[in-house]
This record gives sequence, C-alpha cells and structure tokens, in this order.
Amino acid sequence: MRSFLTLSQRFEVITRMSVIYGFMAFLLMLNLIAAPYPLSYVFSAPFVFMAVYYWSINRPAIVPMWLVFLAGLSIDLLGGLPLGLNALSLIAARQVTMMQGRLLAGQGFIAVWLGFLVICAGLQILQWAAASLLTLHLLPMQEIWISIVFGTMLFPLIFIFLHLTHKILPEALLDNSFGSQSRGIPL
Repeated sequence: MRSFLTLSQRFEVITRMSVIYGFMAFLLMLNLIAAPYPLSYVFSAPFVFMAVYYWSINRPAIVPMWLVFLAGLSIDLLGGLPLGLNALSLIAARQVTMMQGRLLAGQGFIAVWLGFLVICAGLQILQWAAASLLTLHLLPMQEIWISIVFGTMLFPLIFIFLHLTHKILPEALLDNSFGSQSRGIPL
C-alpha cells in the first residue's frame, strides 16, 4: 500500500510537472510564432509534434489523447487555420508514434531521430493533403520539405530539453504504477 504524499511532496510533484507542461506550452507558442499569417500555417517547424513524439515514446500518460487534441485545436484556433487540421493530424501522428514506441524505446538517439523524420514527413504530407482538399487546389509542396528539414534539424536541440524535463519527473511518476510503461531512450 502506498503512503500519502505530504503537502511539500505534493508541491514538489506539481512544480516538476509544471516544468514539463510549461515547456510544452512554450513549444506551442513557438509553433504559433512560426505561423505569421493564416494559410502559411501548415509548414512551420512542428514544435508541438516534437513534444508529442518524445512523450508518446517515453511517457504516453503525459500526453493523453485529449491534451494532444487541445494542443492541435489551439494551433488551429490561434493560427487562423481550418478547425481540426492540426488536431486530427497530431492525434494520427501520436497513434503512429505509440504503435512504434516499443520499437523506438530501446534504440539509440539516431534511430529515434530517423523515426521522427519519417513520422514528421508523414504528418506534413497529411496536413498538406488535407489543406489542399480544404482549399480545393494543390498547395505548393516546397514548403513541406522546408518544414521537414527545419523540424529534423531542430529536433536534437528540442530533444535535449525534453530529455532534461524527463529527468526531473517526480519519483512517484517514474514507477510503473503511474499508468504508463517505462520507455527510456539511451543517449
């Protein structure tokens, strides 16, 4: 039987979790800053997806489906985009990442990075196709490749910060009783 947390222990857990979710909120803001005007949206660096990808592999309970949906919906609403475009594509990308999570969890950074590249490319192509359908004409594809390259180049830097936030998780959340498997990625 687990003992109850004291008030100071609860405060510590809240503080540590707020660092994790605060960094994800920062990535959400970066996503919005990278989209200066409507319909230039889909092809910015996928900062939010970087967080969703990392946590879907390591601690899926930290990014539940509803949180991924809200993050995508926030990008859509605040970026002036068609509602559901980012929300649904982030959910699809999270599901694909979750399916590949067990394979990627035991691998080194290069394999995780290549996995990010593949899933990010699929995400960008999915968003491009959906945006093209919504606007009823083909959007230029060159912006997709710029976004994929930019996201792939920035992923190692964002990965370092995500990995550091992972290390500060409270001990209560690091055991398997929290509801997710321990899927650490060796550096």
